[in-house]
Amino acid sequence: MIINKMDPFLTAKKRKSGPKHQNFLEAFKDSGAAKPQAQSNQAGAEVFNFEEFLNQQEKKIRQQERGRFESIRREEQIIFSREKNQIKVQIETIQAQIKTLAKEQVGLMEEVDQAAFQAVVNPGVYHQSFFERLLHLIKLARKKVAESRTWLQLQNHRSQLRTGYWQKVKTSGTSFMLSGERTVSTQAG
Repeated sequence: MIINKMDPFLTAKKRKSGPKHQNFLEAFKDSGAAKPQAQSNQAGAEVFNFEEFLNQQEKKIRQQERGRFESIRREEQIIFSREKNQIKVQIETIQAQIKTLAKEQVGLMEEVDQAAFQAVVNPGVYHQSFFERLLHLIKLARKKVAESRTWLQLQNHRSQLRTGYWQKVKTSGTSFMLSGERTVSTQAG
């Protein structure tokens, strides 16, 4: 058999040799190493810097997250201030009602005085039951007012104590708050 050196099948077999690298990573490294050399040979060609691209993308994402965080914080502040204002308006309304009731109570007492000291022209059962009911309502109101007064005095006293305590903490600092005598006096039991 005569071998022809120009035979295309034989030359293809000779060119086709086994893999240069046995590991995929080594082949990948070699293919990556060849590209920068080819690019550096080109005049004026820019090299793509993947790290710089990642840093820019990370920076954009951080800015977007900051923007979202700021908008959420602003919304929360708006909602919180709106709720705070609603509570403030409700408290002011209740306080106005209390003042009105207090003034009406004074007027009510004047009306009761007039009714109690008026001379009854033609006394009867109706007048008797009217004055009995009036007496009962006055006693009930007096009892409720006395309870309310006691509760209000207690509440005012507690708020003054709280203010006094924190005022002393402000002036003396933690030495007042953590003193041994204070700890013993505030312990339960």
